[in-house]
Amino acid sequence: MTFSTPILATAFVLAAAALQALRSAASTTRSMVKVRSNQRQSANAKNQG
Repeated sequence: MTFSTPILATAFVLAAAALQALRSAASTTRSMVKVRSNQRQSANAKNQG
């Protein structure tokens, strides 16, 4: 039982870190998609004008 507690704590910390990494990666990809869509819209406006 003495070994299981630190292992569980470490696993929990690693899982929390992985969740934070996934969230940050998802937010960065979303912002990149927003920037790309904004660039496309401005380019289309320039071409139409």
